[in-house]
Parts: sequence; structure tokens; C-alpha cells
Amino acid sequence: MEAQELRQLSVEELKGRVNQFKEELVRARFKVQSSEERDTSLFKKLKRDVARVQTVLSEKARGVEVVSKKPLEDKPAKKAKTKKASKGSEAV
Repeated sequence: MEAQELRQLSVEELKGRVNQFKEELVRARFKVQSSEERDTSLFKKLKRDVARVQTVLSEKARGVEVVSKKPLEDKPAKKAKTKKASKGSEAV
């Protein structure tokens, strides 16, 4: 879930989401321990979801309003490096 979507939720809904993600994390751990599931990348995803929701909760508690990011400006591409001729490969 995106942080922008989370910022639109109320504090109570966010607390519910934290509990929901933590319960899913516990269930996923049990599934891996019991060899029902092999995909351990789910842990990382759920931990990040919990952290994302907790970040939005702390923003709301501090009264911080997050401004959307500016679009990236187009920068010129880096020039490719040219290979220098080695000492032994000089043209005759």
C-alpha cells in the first residue's frame, strides 16, 4: 500500500492496519516454520508495510503535512567513456 493512500486514512484505521499487518506477519512465520510456505520475501514486505503505516501515524501525531515530491527534472545523459589505446596496440 502506498504512503499517499495511507495518509488519507484516519488514525483508528491506521492502527487497525498495523495490527492487521502484524497478524499477517505472525501467520507467515508459522507457515514458513511448518514448511507450508517457502517464500520468505513476504516477511520483508510485511515489515515494510508496518513501518510505512507507523511512519504515517507518527506524521499525524506530530502534525506534519507531507508535500508531494517534485517531478524529476530531465538531466542530460552522461557521456560514455572512450577506451584509451594500450601501449602495445598502437597503429602502424
